[in-house]
Amino acid sequence: MDNQHKTSGVPENPDVFSAALANVIRLDGDKETIIGQAWKAAPNLLVTCGHVVEPFASSSTSLQIKFPSSGNRYAVREVRLHPNFGRQADQLVTFDAAILLVDLSGPEREASVLPITYGKELKNFQPLSAIRYPVHLGQYTSAPAPLAQLGRMLGELRRSDNYHILHDLALAPGDSGSPIFDDTSVVAMHCGDTASLPGLNLPTTSIRLALWVDSLKDLGVEENLKMARPRSAKIAASPVLAFCLAAIVVFLVGSSLLAKPLVDSWTTAQPPIMPISISFNKPRTDYYEGEPLIIQFSTNSDCFVHLFEIDRDKVTLIYPEAGSQVINKAGHQAYVKTIGDRPIGVGKEPSKFLWVVLLNSKDRLLEDRDRKQSDDNIGLLNISTDELMDRIDRIAKEDPQAILHVAMDGPVATKPAPAKNKSGAGSNQTQ
Repeated sequence: MDNQHKTSGVPENPDVFSAALANVIRLDGDKETIIGQAWKAAPNLLVTCGHVVEPFASSSTSLQIKFPSSGNRYAVREVRLHPNFGRQADQLVTFDAAILLVDLSGPEREASVLPITYGKELKNFQPLSAIRYPVHLGQYTSAPAPLAQLGRMLGELRRSDNYHILHDLALAPGDSGSPIFDDTSVVAMHCGDTASLPGLNLPTTSIRLALWVDSLKDLGVEENLKMARPRSAKIAASPVLAFCLAAIVVFLVGSSLLAKPLVDSWTTAQPPIMPISISFNKPRTDYYEGEPLIIQFSTNSDCFVHLFEIDRDKVTLIYPEAGSQVINKAGHQAYVKTIGDRPIGVGKEPSKFLWVVLLNSKDRLLEDRDRKQSDDNIGLLNISTDELMDRIDRIAKEDPQAILHVAMDGPVATKPAPAKNKSGAGSNQTQ
């Protein structure tokens, strides 16, 4: 049964986001003005509204980022607007998003990114919350904690446009860029009120505009939270657990829309809760169909790592072999290239990977009998998805700190396989 005392639409503990929330400041001589909000979506990468930073796209020297939780300030190395950012005749700003490249240090470098889940369905009148620092309104000037403000999703701005949505959160000028949450993750970003847009015929500031979080895909922002079990509510993960799962994995995976210098800067000192970091051999959407996938992971503490592929109710163990209990020492790097002798290929639909990390040597997730004895089904297990999740639950009930798990989408093939020449080699092999 759900917790009746929890406010729907607000994550259980907004304070955990404090170190990842920032104010965007415009410098004009000795004068400073807060012009928007920003939030950490990847190491050294913040997200805000495009209209907030559009004047600084060519030169960011008059722009500064301040984190109210610590008081630390940073220069902005680069501003990148959404590729479809634009201003229409009715003054509506389309795809009002931008990323800021900032060289973070101290608590901001170690802060967990905000949890992002793509593909979430937003329903009319569902509760939402905006979490930000309203310093520009004269609040929280010392020892600040973020403010969670409640509102509702009101619907899509226009038919056939599910990226621009309407809400009624009571936000003010200077709040543009604030992350908007449902119970567990960022689902949208506040962009401003609608009364100043005469073409919309909405003469009231009680109806406001936001941009669906999925629009950040085109800026190369990676999803970092995938709920681990699409099954019955009796064992559904709580919002606080979901955020902890997001903190487990940092996606050090490049994006085809981001330049290599940015990818090279995506290194971070992990906070203590982070036992594992994961990367792929290429950006997630830069594979051709059937191209071999190489998964690299490293551990920050001694632990036992399991990697599964979930296909409906079928469970395939990718790492390690079924029945084995391999300890991964702190600092150890492992490469996963095959399932048995078969390379892991990338398909048109992303594989569903489930990572499970055991921190206690007495716990055992799999046994020898779990593996099917067939060469045609290498790695395929005799247990169902629900049975695997029940085992994870059992260990977690005995010791919640002993096991961590998170689900994620694998890379997806966006390019056709290279043509083969007469000798059977790919055409890209002939010179």
